[in-house]
Amino acid sequence: MDNKNKDLINYFFQVMGDERFLRILEKFSNGEGYGIENVWCVFADDYEEWEEDYFGDEGIAFYFDYPAVEEDEEVILDYENFYKYLNEFVREYVERHPENKPEVENYMKRIKEKYDIKV
Repeated sequence: MDNKNKDLINYFFQVMGDERFLRILEKFSNGEGYGIENVWCVFADDYEEWEEDYFGDEGIAFYFDYPAVEEDEEVILDYENFYKYLNEFVREYVERHPENKPEVENYMKRIKEKYDIKV
């Protein structure tokens, strides 16, 4: 993933904040996207092939709309890269909130199984 995309995904989690992190993991583990106002994400199976925003059969799309960013942006990740990147945020979150480690690990296990991630 290039630096611009990394910065945008980073921005997603900054906007969501620690107070929403467990809720986001829960949603992800159920195959649901999450977002607030002009920053959100959706999984591929949220769209049908005929829909304008359809981006393929697998993966997750992160959307960033003005005024959250200067120009509308979109980052699409396959499940494996999504999981690898999510792991980075999980590590940082658990360092700040070690009391939530068991819950976080449970969600990550469910995400890994749901999307058949081999990492």
